[in-house]
Amino acid sequence: MTRDRFAANPFPDVHVSELERQELIELVAVYVEDYIKKYEEFVQVHKRKVDKQRWRHVRSKANLHVYAERTRKELKRRGIEPENSLSATQRLRTTSPAKDLPLFLSVGTFVGELDDLMYGVVNPTLSDMRIKASYVHDINSAAVLCPVVGPSKDDPFRSIVIKWMTVDVPLHSTHLVKSRDFVYIEATGTVFLSNGDRVGYHLLHSIDFPQTTPLPNKIRANLSLFGCFRQLKKNVVDNFACATIDPGGDMRRSLLLSVAAGAMLSATNYVYCGQMKKLAWMLQRCVVCSKKTTSVIGSIGKSTCKICYGGVCYSCKIRQNISFIVAGGKLIQRKVVVCAKCGPNYRLRSLYERPRVYELRGLHGIV
Repeated sequence: MTRDRFAANPFPDVHVSELERQELIELVAVYVEDYIKKYEEFVQVHKRKVDKQRWRHVRSKANLHVYAERTRKELKRRGIEPENSLSATQRLRTTSPAKDLPLFLSVGTFVGELDDLMYGVVNPTLSDMRIKASYVHDINSAAVLCPVVGPSKDDPFRSIVIKWMTVDVPLHSTHLVKSRDFVYIEATGTVFLSNGDRVGYHLLHSIDFPQTTPLPNKIRANLSLFGCFRQLKKNVVDNFACATIDPGGDMRRSLLLSVAAGAMLSATNYVYCGQMKKLAWMLQRCVVCSKKTTSVIGSIGKSTCKICYGGVCYSCKIRQNISFIVAGGKLIQRKVVVCAKCGPNYRLRSLYERPRVYELRGLHGIV
């Protein structure tokens, strides 16, 4: 990144009372329940098949496919009633009821595990948002306005946060099209289907506050997006997502379809994001005790095991003076750090275990 796009919070005065907090929690619960019913209907009734008469394919990436509901004129010509893919409570309130806002549907599968995917999705803090954006590439700038519910030890994927973000649309740099910004509530977590299957969810739904007045040079847009994820079998995660977007000002339908499809296809990076976050977590912790190897005073006491190359905290590292013969026949001693796992292991290990036996024979001139 050439600049920090997450540096400033444009609405620092956004806060919620305890009553508003409970209302937001209940609102999220209603949305999640409604959308999960839609997913169960898609699985049980439609057998995970998309009605191509109603939905037009927009774009695909890997095994994820995005569709847009055909226009009202197209549906009428085909003798099809408009789909109630999003219930009345979930459709965006628009100041222009005559708008034919497209509905979007994303279906397909990811390679990976559900827990890795959800670890990539959950991002309740500004730091988490920045890390997620570096892997997923789904937003241009963003801010956490107000936390509502945070992850816990018992429910590590559950979060409800009020956020702001901007999305640059094609041609925005030419000033022909203004970028859009959103104020929304984001919720993540896991629930269970009626058959007992565990699913993860990701909800983004626009919300307004008196403090979140439109910003200059941006058009306030609205969205409602819900994605749910279920482990079908080992290393295969099912995806079902539906969305509607009101771009605010005028925008060509083709441009809106392109922007929305790109945003929904960014979900293909969720598993990778979770895996990289997990790797970063491991690299910051001792390979022996899993405690963080850094602290508020930096990396004091942190070392790397010279055998396994894992990070080692002060308590778990073993220092040894090792003698070496270097070029010219000179004897030197160096302090070497090994971890508490590798040190005892090499004391007990036989020198003539394969494949070390061949290296040792070579050192002593044995053929």
